[in-house]
Amino acid sequence: MTDGARKVLVVANHPGIVYAFRRVLRGTSGFTLVGYVAGHSTITAVLADALPDVVIVDDLGAPSDAVKRIAEVHSELPAAKVVLLVPNTGLEWLEDAVCAGAHAVMSKTIDPTSAGTLLREIVRGTVFHCLADPSIRAGRTAPENGSTHQSLGLTQRELELLRLVASGATNSRLARQLFVTEQTVKFHLSNIYRKLGVANRTQASRFAYAHGLVPTALTPEADEAVENVVARAA
Repeated sequence: MTDGARKVLVVANHPGIVYAFRRVLRGTSGFTLVGYVAGHSTITAVLADALPDVVIVDDLGAPSDAVKRIAEVHSELPAAKVVLLVPNTGLEWLEDAVCAGAHAVMSKTIDPTSAGTLLREIVRGTVFHCLADPSIRAGRTAPENGSTHQSLGLTQRELELLRLVASGATNSRLARQLFVTEQTVKFHLSNIYRKLGVANRTQASRFAYAHGLVPTALTPEADEAVENVVARAA
């Protein structure tokens, strides 16, 4: 802690990432940026010198490098929170990152204001790591059935919501997992119901399973079981 603020280290090859988080942290109380380092080689010496409380690791354009840097942080500073920054949360290698020690995954498309709030909750241990597709969160790689959902006029975001609804997620849980308001969730759900020709979430869930939009291996019980799989409240 430095003057009551948690120390943040950014691991990124692109200076734009560092600049973005400098702006985010300026507007987020309780954090201070102590430095940044390129991630193409080992960062053990930097970790020992800076002793950060939070380490933000960019995907580095090379998943293997990102996973190695995460493992180094976990080994050198097991109490530090590690946040992986990625272009999207549907990448197959994210499970490797979590196993290496990542506490959470943050999309680069997140609103800067929300990023600060999310970072604070990650440090508090109140945020679960959550991937875009429940099949990936469960450690499975199910087919996307792209042609089916596209023929129905569903966007990828709507398909994502539909799968979560089919797993038994409530609107409040959807809002928390996707980092949006419940009003936004309701807006998307109304569009989904209209496109599927159904009246409510129960009918939408049945439609999803009947038309192969949700992997059959994913039941509500299974989805609930993996809700905590990457929770790391140290």
